[in-house]
Amino acid sequence: MFSDLGAEIESVRAAVSARFPVYDTRVTPQAVAFLVNVDPATMEKKFDDLRLELVPKDYIPSLTKQGGEYTVLVQRRPSQRFVGSHVNLLLLIATIITTTFAGALNWAGYDDIDWLSLDAFAKGSLFFTLPLMAILGIHEMGHYVIAQRYRVHASLPFFIPAPATFLGTFGAMISMRDPIPSRKALIDIGAAGPILGLITAIPVTILGLVLMQVDPRPAPLNSGGGLEVELPFLYQLLSYFVPIPNNVILHPTAFAGWVGLFVTALNLMPAGQLDGGHVARAVLGENSRYLSYAAIFGMILLGFWYFGWFIIAVFIMFMGARHPPPLNDLTRLDGKRHAVGALALAVLLLSFVAIPVNLIEPIADIQFESENAPAIPVTELNVTAAVGTATSYTFRIVNLGNVETWISLNLSTPNFPGNLSVAFANLSVGNRSIQVGASDVNFTLNATESANVTLSVDATNYSLAPDDKVFFVKARVKGEGLRAFDQPELTFHLHVE
Repeated sequence: MFSDLGAEIESVRAAVSARFPVYDTRVTPQAVAFLVNVDPATMEKKFDDLRLELVPKDYIPSLTKQGGEYTVLVQRRPSQRFVGSHVNLLLLIATIITTTFAGALNWAGYDDIDWLSLDAFAKGSLFFTLPLMAILGIHEMGHYVIAQRYRVHASLPFFIPAPATFLGTFGAMISMRDPIPSRKALIDIGAAGPILGLITAIPVTILGLVLMQVDPRPAPLNSGGGLEVELPFLYQLLSYFVPIPNNVILHPTAFAGWVGLFVTALNLMPAGQLDGGHVARAVLGENSRYLSYAAIFGMILLGFWYFGWFIIAVFIMFMGARHPPPLNDLTRLDGKRHAVGALALAVLLLSFVAIPVNLIEPIADIQFESENAPAIPVTELNVTAAVGTATSYTFRIVNLGNVETWISLNLSTPNFPGNLSVAFANLSVGNRSIQVGASDVNFTLNATESANVTLSVDATNYSLAPDDKVFFVKARVKGEGLRAFDQPELTFHLHVE
């Protein structure tokens, strides 16, 4: 490890002994251990001075206590290669492009326009891309600035583009190129990003809610097969101060705020080397590993309902479920840092949602109703026809599902004797009339729409005695994106008098 043991060890020993009296030196293949006397009152500052002297020389010191003895362990830093800042710039440009496309898609869905239009790109960029990138950028710059304050070498943010998604990005990250010096630095650097991201996400969310309040857009009737987001408690609390109507589309800016809150909660999960893992390691020390394992196990369980949690859990395990200690793991946190830890926990609880995105299950279903008794389902109806006359009877079909539904009606009648005939006469949906055949009709209904179907019963030339007859209307239904299936038929009892 040390090329010229004598000279190097003496040089490092001189730096250590200038801060801590050294009473023994032990050399191992991996490191040199200096057993030292420590004054707890000045330990933190002196060790940080030692770190700032040795790290630029490619030595990594750490301060431990084993068997009642304080030890400064010094290792050679392995040679490292870092990508240039041009990579950060290229990823930033790529992410701006992908989030711009995502913004166009979000605005097109909100405004019901072509997503390739100039209006969709312009307003999507203004109302979605800009606030989302601001939240993510400020979050990562919070880590970066505090790392610089502790003189910990960190990269600029790496934004991660996500083409062909409704977010356009998988977030951003910075690379810590120096070990974290202490528990205080660990919690300060770890909590700075989520707290600043939250401070940005809250006004973005409020602005989005105000825009929804000023110009609410009703949710589409045919919502089946679409996606809906679960609102965390903090989001619901903000909407209490800026009330919005029910069943409206989330404004793209309000959606960007939702993403900001979700990213904050995700980063604050107390697992591995997430921001919450940093905070947990600073507060709980080595015991944080149990919390990390529990959080990962919880994510795996939630993965059965939302697969994204399973992916996140695998990613955390791949990066390391157990957080490494800071160089100085002995100095305890002060009251302010414990308050920061409590704040981080509160933000996590307020911003967390177990199933952030739900697929709205598509449902295709219809209901037969009597014209005289709407909203009451029927399977049988009675019809009366007078001999020598022609009459008509109207019943309703209501779409109970949440998708556009194709309906095919077939009139099944026996060969009635005596010149008695039954046929479809008319069908209307709202203000539009639909052409019908004698024994069949095909039409579509949007969710919550209903159709009035009129049957004609012609007994004008009926030549037999009064009698009771039975015929059926059979329906075949196919919803958007669903297979066709048969509905229960409607039975008509016809009395000819």
